[in-house]
Amino acid sequence: MTFKKFLGQLHLILGLMTGLVVFIVSITGCIYAFEHEIQEISQPYRWVKEKGTQMLPPSKIKEIALEATDGMLVRRIYYEHPETSAIALHYADDAPYYYLTFIDQYTGEVLKVKNLEKDFFTIILYLHISLLLPYGKEIIGVSTLLFLVLLISGLYLWFPRNKNKKAVRQKFKIKWKASWRRQNYDLHSVLGFYTCWILIFSAITGLVWSFEWFEKSYYYLLSGGEHLKKSELQSKVEEGASINTPMVDRVWQKVLADDPEILGITIYLPISPEEVITTYSSPDYGTYGRLDWRYFDQFTMEEYPALDFRGRHEDATVAQKIMKLNYDIHTGGMLGLAGKFLMFFASLISASLPVTGFLLWRGRSKKKRQKSSHRQEKIYS
Repeated sequence: MTFKKFLGQLHLILGLMTGLVVFIVSITGCIYAFEHEIQEISQPYRWVKEKGTQMLPPSKIKEIALEATDGMLVRRIYYEHPETSAIALHYADDAPYYYLTFIDQYTGEVLKVKNLEKDFFTIILYLHISLLLPYGKEIIGVSTLLFLVLLISGLYLWFPRNKNKKAVRQKFKIKWKASWRRQNYDLHSVLGFYTCWILIFSAITGLVWSFEWFEKSYYYLLSGGEHLKKSELQSKVEEGASINTPMVDRVWQKVLADDPEILGITIYLPISPEEVITTYSSPDYGTYGRLDWRYFDQFTMEEYPALDFRGRHEDATVAQKIMKLNYDIHTGGMLGLAGKFLMFFASLISASLPVTGFLLWRGRSKKKRQKSSHRQEKIYS
């Protein structure tokens, strides 16, 4: 068996093994591509009119959110833009709720309390990352890893044996006037070739979230041999101390004062005396590549340096900036709306590859059975 035949068999086996998962992940990624834009249009409670007055501080937003939800634990507060509502995120490790409270950040009016368990895009997201199954994240991770092998092997198989100009040109276009089997082959081969360059990056950035060993290996390669460290920061707690809520407001004010270009800021509220106050802010709306992550002691307001890539953007190395861009690369948001369209069509084609691949395998299997039966007829005739 030649290497190309072996690779063809491997490509077939891995395709049959992962086809259904790749289809689900791709089609949900396709639907989720414009989640941000669709929600902005369809959910008017996300928008407020900038009043030219001071925004309400996190402690006040938390107080309003607690009252609106009968005391549901508030874990984060988002100020995404001067013209959007502040959002309180409610969830608990041992409770079945996962809610958002939308609040006018200038007047304090509660605009919407939303149960994300019933939210369309939340369901699509969890289908994308876990198939809504126990151990679904692991299944997605393994399938994505095999899909990466499929893309690389498919790229190798695409290269024509015949190097004359006509044969090479045919590899770049679909022969629409040919039989449906030929069209199916071209849809799999030609579209697969065009999109594999995008899907390889999509698979790699997806694997960064799937496996810690992959994230560490990826960073090691990007940084030229530097090991990825995890930030495990704690506040300096004195005996008998309780959560220092007013300090959250002071941290919020400091972060805003330090950088006048900030459009949005998110506050992670500490729920124990040991936790630090974590914030991330950005000069951009809707993308996450230039986030500034900062960490403060909730009692002394001492700022701690980040140990991993989640730190100040201006201090980040090239490898750390690439890691910060991981989400924007994965979604295409790095290139703006054009990048999202690109990722939308790439995901759509990715969803078609298991289908055209299956039809290709089924057609060839049927053809082999027909040839085998013809041979047997000749022997016994």
